[in-house]
Amino acid sequence: MKEGYKLLALCFLAGAISGAVASIAINHFTPKSSEQMIAEFYATETAVGVSPADYAADLNSGILDGTAVDLRSAAEYNAGHLVTAVNIPAVSMDRAQVLAAFAALPKDKPIITYCYSGYCMLSRQVGNVLAENGMYVKHFTAGWYEINRDYPEYVVNGTQPGSWKNATYVTGVCTTGEFRC
Repeated sequence: MKEGYKLLALCFLAGAISGAVASIAINHFTPKSSEQMIAEFYATETAVGVSPADYAADLNSGILDGTAVDLRSAAEYNAGHLVTAVNIPAVSMDRAQVLAAFAALPKDKPIITYCYSGYCMLSRQVGNVLAENGMYVKHFTAGWYEINRDYPEYVVNGTQPGSWKNATYVTGVCTTGEFRC
């Protein structure tokens, strides 16, 4: 009789394991619908993207809620960059150097990267490498091209980030509320 219970328990366990494996396989290998992919895209974009308009509005309000990081070369950074941005010239660094540079940044605020333009993949590539190594950053939805064109009041030159307190800023560039820029 005990053998019967052991066999029954073993069959139950095998069935539970098989069911779990089948469930995982179905969820993993079943193609996602367009609606699911769109929902995931917007969830990711909302979690990762930072509008320069929001960043500028926060600066105008006296809020520095993130460490902006310019990924362009040192020469390009020195010629002009977003006020408060530090330079990590990823274009001239290897993976280990990029990881070390980001590890040295303060951890008390989100890190927000930007590169040449909103279409430039450098910021996303660096973000991917960092995420693979347990460091998570956001990125501006615009790059240097758009920042320089649309927010010239927020551009400074030189080797230092510059201070938002010492600059002249335009008034609010975006609406406030749940659905900001």
